[in-house]
Amino acid sequence: MPPFSTADLLLAARIEAADAANVMALAEASQGAIRHTAVQPVGGGVAVFSGVGSPMTHAMGIGMKGHVPVADLERMEAFFRDRGSSCLIDLSSLADASVIAFVQSRPYSLVEFNNVMVRAISPHEHFSGAAGVRPIAPDESRKWARVVIEGFSEHLPVDDAMLALMESTCGAIECWLAEDAVAVGGAAMGAQNNIALLTGDAVLLPARKQGWQRRLIQARLAAAQMRGCDLAVACVLPGSGSHRNYERAGFQLLYTRINIARHWT
Repeated sequence: MPPFSTADLLLAARIEAADAANVMALAEASQGAIRHTAVQPVGGGVAVFSGVGSPMTHAMGIGMKGHVPVADLERMEAFFRDRGSSCLIDLSSLADASVIAFVQSRPYSLVEFNNVMVRAISPHEHFSGAAGVRPIAPDESRKWARVVIEGFSEHLPVDDAMLALMESTCGAIECWLAEDAVAVGGAAMGAQNNIALLTGDAVLLPARKQGWQRRLIQARLAAAQMRGCDLAVACVLPGSGSHRNYERAGFQLLYTRINIARHWT
């Protein structure tokens, strides 16, 4: 397949919009677990509050449709501050210069970088090599949530609030288990505007380096193809094992997201 252009602003905007829509769907699904979930459109994207410290509490997709007025960005900051949260932004490196200038003029700090990887999905492809991976049954959302959290947290205990939050998101995304007699990993997939958003990849420490993430990727690509998606997207830490595994599955780096935070004193 031909490579994507890293200068394709329209494609980047399409991906950011799909991810923002997915975050809104997750926030809506989590309302049973988080009482004070709130959403605010801003700058072509969205700000979501789903509890202080929640992985869903952040703004994303902003600045992908052109200039964003300072007043709009200040309202975004107030949205988080009034709820007791730092202002957390997942900012595309291709966002409009007005957003870049705004964060440069205020005391934001860097949290991490994420590489946005993309892959075309042809209706004629055949995806195989997903043995041991399956969609969860309706009564397995807690089992899925636990193995994913344990895969991310490794030796840390599973927090009950986080377990409830993760379990609630199964109403908005497709969830997958990797099993070798017992659950050894999990992952998820959202679908927005014909884009499959591959998220939540986690494998327990004893089962790593056995090809489980590759199988989870293949299973979700096959599912995305069946849903009629023409693109698959994943967001990974630069240089990580996930970065390499997605490259091996045909994904290409399109742009970087910079995760930044402004803390209130």
